[in-house]
Amino acid sequence: MDKTVPAQHKKTRNSHQQDTPENTSAQHEAEQLQKIRSALRALRDAVILIDENDCLGWWNQAAQDLLSLQKDDKGKSVFDFIIIPEFHQYYEDTTLPNDGIHIESWRDPSRYLKFELTSFGDEKLLFIYDVTRLKHLEQMRQDFVANVSHELRTPLTVMTGYLENFTDQPDMPPHWRRGFELMTQQTARMNRIVNDLLLLSRIEIEETHEVNAIDMTKLLTNIYDDAQAYNQAYKHIIHLHIDTYDGLYGSEMYLNSALSNLVINAIKYTPKGGNITISWTRTSDGCRFAVEDDGLGIAPEHIVRLTERFYRVDKGRSRATGGTGLGLAIVKHVLHQHEAQLQIESIEGEGSTFSVVFPATYVRTVTAN
Repeated sequence: MDKTVPAQHKKTRNSHQQDTPENTSAQHEAEQLQKIRSALRALRDAVILIDENDCLGWWNQAAQDLLSLQKDDKGKSVFDFIIIPEFHQYYEDTTLPNDGIHIESWRDPSRYLKFELTSFGDEKLLFIYDVTRLKHLEQMRQDFVANVSHELRTPLTVMTGYLENFTDQPDMPPHWRRGFELMTQQTARMNRIVNDLLLLSRIEIEETHEVNAIDMTKLLTNIYDDAQAYNQAYKHIIHLHIDTYDGLYGSEMYLNSALSNLVINAIKYTPKGGNITISWTRTSDGCRFAVEDDGLGIAPEHIVRLTERFYRVDKGRSRATGGTGLGLAIVKHVLHQHEAQLQIESIEGEGSTFSVVFPATYVRTVTAN
């Protein structure tokens, strides 16, 4: 019998032989790449692939619509299409945190865009989100908080005045006096909340603030004196160590509020007779302010949320000490204005250290006489 294999069968077998694992893997990768590109094209947010020369390599439909890109724009510099100085600074500054930047659209001032840059190898992926609605909601929230806080000041002032007047009456029955004292305490607490809300709203709304040369030795001495006055009921031992005469450039009023807040918190949340150290030192990257205590300490799960508004580690204790839950939120916003970083180290039962690291660009070098 003739066992010759037909030509067409030979061809089929040869084609199967060419279907090697390497070819199958390459085909699979190509299919996956095509799926990824299809998914990116379907995104409502703009996505742009930027090559090692900062030129456009690929983009999806949303990016094409946002930047009015054409096919022959491939290979052109990204800075030819995004002409905002803030974006250029964000793109070039590798030290910035990778949480993006919010910028008013240069094409339509009523729109707000968020830019996020991700590097992989020599190339970059740029994501652009339209955050106009979120920006408007945030503005509405800020306006609401500011307006309500402002409206509350007048009735609280009236209530405080009358309560003080009645409490001072010598012939008031003891059981009434206790009630008026409690009302006075709660009214004072409401006043502190309103004042903190107004301060926080003002800091958030202000895109820029007055920048002055700050004598940190004088500022920290004042903070130390105020802390000693506040410390009368706690009997702590407070130390002040100033290891450099260098000062800062910034808002003295806001920095005084933020740094004082950290010191007062250390006093409040350290058991009586504790040790608190305030320090100001020069570092290789700038200057460092720190408040160290041997108090209660903070559990790790709370540390990441400490700067949230009204967040409390121990709600009962915070109210007992007169806290509003807004102090560290104010600290966070003040430090953000000064490009400073808040670092928190704490061990339960052993104490905490709150440090503020100011970059060299905000440090005012002073030579001792």
